Amino acid sequence: MKTKLSFKYWIGLLVFLPILSWAQPKTELDRLFDQGIAHYNQGEYNQAASAFEQARQLAKKQNNTKLFGKANNNLGNVYSLMGQSEKALSHYLSAMEISRQLHDTLVLAKTIKNIGALYEEQKDFKTAMQYYRQALDLASRKKDQALIADCLNNQGVVYEQLQQYEKALEVYDKSLSIYRQLKDFSRVALALNNSAIVEKYLKHYPESVSKYQESLALSERNNDRFMVAATQNNLGNVYQLMGNSRKALEWCLKASQNAKAINAPEILIETYDGIALAYEKLGLWPQAVQYRKWYEAEKDRFINANRSSQLIEMQTKYETKKKEDEIVLLRQQEKIKNLELSEKQSKIERRNVLLIVNVLLLLGLVVLAYFWRSRQKLQDSLNRERLVRETEELERLRIAKDIHDDLGSGLSKINFLSELISKETAVPFEVKNYSQAVRETSVRMIENMRDLIWALNPENTTLANLISRMREYASDYLEDYQIQITYQIPDDLPQTCISKESHRGLFMIVKETLNNIGKYAQATEVQFKVVLHPETLQLLIRDNGIGFDAGNAENGNGLRNMKSRVEALDGSFKLQSNIGEGTQIEVQIALKKIIKLPTNF
Repeated sequence: MKTKLSFKYWIGLLVFLPILSWAQPKTELDRLFDQGIAHYNQGEYNQAASAFEQARQLAKKQNNTKLFGKANNNLGNVYSLMGQSEKALSHYLSAMEISRQLHDTLVLAKTIKNIGALYEEQKDFKTAMQYYRQALDLASRKKDQALIADCLNNQGVVYEQLQQYEKALEVYDKSLSIYRQLKDFSRVALALNNSAIVEKYLKHYPESVSKYQESLALSERNNDRFMVAATQNNLGNVYQLMGNSRKALEWCLKASQNAKAINAPEILIETYDGIALAYEKLGLWPQAVQYRKWYEAEKDRFINANRSSQLIEMQTKYETKKKEDEIVLLRQQEKIKNLELSEKQSKIERRNVLLIVNVLLLLGLVVLAYFWRSRQKLQDSLNRERLVRETEELERLRIAKDIHDDLGSGLSKINFLSELISKETAVPFEVKNYSQAVRETSVRMIENMRDLIWALNPENTTLANLISRMREYASDYLEDYQIQITYQIPDDLPQTCISKESHRGLFMIVKETLNNIGKYAQATEVQFKVVLHPETLQLLIRDNGIGFDAGNAENGNGLRNMKSRVEALDGSFKLQSNIGEGTQIEVQIALKKIIKLPTNF
């Protein structure tokens, strides 16, 4: 199974949003904070950001430093979950500076923890762990159990990234124990989810599924739609690793619907990847290709578009602030002439245009490099998968040949000894019958092994080689019954690869038909006809034997077997026979049902 990124980064960023309450009636600031928290809990992050930004502006206008800092902290939390790391860091740094001014240790610890989460997202695990330890030390001083558990949980995510899974499980269990004591079920769901991820990496799949299901139940009860979507996708990943592709597809589709509903692109990207992989495992290639395209498009849009807009926005803010400072300076210098002001303004505008052009050019180069690298990675991955499949095919063929050599020699010896027994006149009649049955069974097993070895060779599994093998087998088989066979086969059959299942099914249908003709038809002539239509393959076999009542055809196991084999290939099976008029078998199979897709599809 292809390895998939989990949602540990985003889950690790779920943080405490302080709810402020006073004895006096709620103010406009209270209302804005309540709105932001409600939108945040519902996964409506754009609305939450808008509410907290209004609260921040109002707190600044009222010179309320404490609420201004908390608004910045909450904005950092929202932008973290939206994947806008630059905005998040800007607000966190502002909140951290205010907390230090106010000597608010608890809020400072929360902000430091959140900054650590940003570094964790950027894969700077050493710096992230340093921030987490600072936050844990401050939380321990204040004896804030919820924050201690949050810091432990985020440390577990870092250990998980460093593949130190035992340490990760240890700190996850500690945080889970604290959350259960506090009856904080949203964080219990978080810790269970993270612990389940580690169990998955350790291949403890039943334990992983159990923890995900408990986490999902708690998230649904808490109406935490982000966690619901993330956990559903993680459940799909585990079932894929367990080899249950249908179950994996079911969970990933649910996660995809929920991710779309809450506009969570980071989850949606992963669900598309999981759905595409599940369809590949189930052999549903058109659906797999469509979801693979959506996955690549969504991933590119999320990574490139967000980063580009963030960088341009930060650059614009920087230039705007710079222009404002220069304007203030020019106004203070009354002796500067209007002409000088105009010239300087023009220089600033030209510099801005040049800077924007350079930024856009750089971004264009980065985008091109990213697409090229992604294409190379995909091609390398496809090449590796093709080599693995080819190696497996060769190994299966080698094993089958070894079995054929060992078992075939033994069966040949059994056949030889059975023939000797049947020739002995002193042997009882029953023993001769048994030896003859043993001889016939060994002969059939040798023939079946030869057919199996022939079919396992990838070079033989083509439409032309299959028809050629049918013709060779029919001639050899009917020769023993003194039956004349005529062929009507196109000369230009294509060397199109077909699947092993369809190869074996069609060949067994021919064998069953010839076996019935040889044993029961009393025929002297057989017609073997192959017609290749643009979209179907038609196979007809007719004999001039004694025929039988077609109304009782279902009573025979051989005919039922042939019909079931045709139905397994989604084909049609027709039987025409009357007593004294011979029998005809007609099989039609859609070519798209038997053609094997390219291995690099």
